[in-house]
Amino acid sequence: MRLYKRYVDMIVLTNKEGQLKPLYLIWEGANGKENFKIDKILDIRKSSSKVGGCGILYECYIDGKVRKLFYEKDRWFIESYRP
Repeated sequence: MRLYKRYVDMIVLTNKEGQLKPLYLIWEGANGKENFKIDKILDIRKSSSKVGGCGILYECYIDGKVRKLFYEKDRWFIESYRP
């Protein structure tokens, strides 16, 4: 299956040290917007994406699945099977 780079809206906590903690991913689909809670952050590291681009990789459990969420400069994207 082909992966796509999908920019998404996020709800993020920024602590007093400036560290980012993603809380919710906001997905815009055919049925409107859906919020998905970030259940658990498994790993945070600098990385490049298979779909192009690089930044800080947040490997997370979202809706029971491991997903790769990237913070690139000042935007968030996810590797998605839907464009």
